[in-house]
Amino acid sequence: MSDTPDLESVDIPSELLLRIQNRVDYTEFEDANQYIIYVLEEVIHSTEQETELSHNSDVDEHQVEERLESLGYLNE
Repeated sequence: MSDTPDLESVDIPSELLLRIQNRVDYTEFEDANQYIIYVLEEVIHSTEQETELSHNSDVDEHQVEERLESLGYLNE
């Protein structure tokens, strides 16, 4: 079994690829593919965390409302 992940192709505008390739020269990445994968993983991870936080904030908001009610700050 190989440690290399399965790869798929994605089309991106040529101008964007050129900008990425220029940027890669100033990074630790060997090529544009590595850089693109890293950036996409970071964006997805960040988005997933924000989504998770927003789901958790619903629970926290309810807890805050209950606490404010118990302190008399909100009408029951």
